[in-house]
Amino acid sequence: MSDRLEQNRPSARRIVFVGALVIAFAAAWFGAGFLPIVPTDLDIFFWPSAQAALAGHPLAAYSQTPPDQYPNVNQNGPVLLVPLTLIGALVQALGLMQTLYPRRAITLAFFSLFILLMAREGVAAIERLRGNKLAGGWRLLAYGALAAGPPVWQSLAGYGHIEQPFEVWFVLLAIRWLDAGWPARSGTALGLAVLSRSIAGLYAVPLALHAWRQRPMAIPLMAIAAAATALLGLLPFYLADPASLMQSLFTNRGLLIVGAGSIWTLSTGTVFEQVAQHDDVVFVALLALATNVCLATRPGGLTAQRLFAAVTLTAASFMLLTKTVWPYYLMEIYVFATVWAAGTWRAKYGWQRLVLPPVVIAALGALAEFGSTPHLARDAVMLESVAMFVVLGAFFVWLLTAASGQPARSSISRV
Repeated sequence: MSDRLEQNRPSARRIVFVGALVIAFAAAWFGAGFLPIVPTDLDIFFWPSAQAALAGHPLAAYSQTPPDQYPNVNQNGPVLLVPLTLIGALVQALGLMQTLYPRRAITLAFFSLFILLMAREGVAAIERLRGNKLAGGWRLLAYGALAAGPPVWQSLAGYGHIEQPFEVWFVLLAIRWLDAGWPARSGTALGLAVLSRSIAGLYAVPLALHAWRQRPMAIPLMAIAAAATALLGLLPFYLADPASLMQSLFTNRGLLIVGAGSIWTLSTGTVFEQVAQHDDVVFVALLALATNVCLATRPGGLTAQRLFAAVTLTAASFMLLTKTVWPYYLMEIYVFATVWAAGTWRAKYGWQRLVLPPVVIAALGALAEFGSTPHLARDAVMLESVAMFVVLGAFFVWLLTAASGQPARSSISRV
């Protein structure tokens, strides 16, 4: 027994190697903070709420923006404010709170650790799906793909959306705990994902269908835990300022106009523009529900392998039918698609099946970046929106077809 424990214990050499990689990764993100990018959402929306907390008003996160402006916390829950406020205390102690680039550099370096936690959970998911541990080189490659993929850099360095690694990490945890037979723990993780990024509520659909396949009674346990976590997280802010909270999380979105990257751009100037502006989420939810039901009704049901395709398609449903597509929306699709591709790939599929998902999503990120260029001509916006819908739609159909016909084990292996 002691010999086995000794074999499993990481060597000092390995610890030093991993530590050096972590430091280099954090240093790279520190450097990214000095990129000459205009103020990002981190600077415009997230920091004002953290500064309010540092000033002794932690429940004023949603109260800092006038009703006619875009809300702080970027229409998301308060989870990211906890670590952001902690790092803010350090930044403030260093006297750097009013310096844009040093403040951003320190913040990105700190939050890069959560990217690694997300990647670690993603690699663990790949190994469970495959049923075996990845060899050293392949394991490092998987970490690199998940932690340093272009959409990850695009989201955090380009747009400052430090909440996304939290959201994806919690969703991956929810999947693992659900498959392990812990629905209440899974629901708690899902609730934390929703408190990190509101759109994570859509992932309740594939998780519930997977839970039904395993054990129907798991659904109420998961739902109660998720709802309780989300409500308890928001309750203090609601009691402090209900109007601002409701405006940020619910009513403000309907005020936003139809933007680039969305097929709804074609509705501009027509009677359908108001439908897109106020009801796009309804179409998103219907597409996500139909897609998940389609996978769940295939022979074998929503297996563990199909579940990762389902969460990918759920994230893609939002991008396909939301009224504006920003490049950072692709991060969630990228991570989930990469886990599915690497976890379910076999040599008989050919290398294209392995590299197609991350490559296509990364390419769509470049297309979305073009569409979000300020003052872009209307014809260019329309062309980019149609191209985004066609390419992402083709990927959507391909993944749905591949996952539907994929033979899969009934549960995730324990490795």
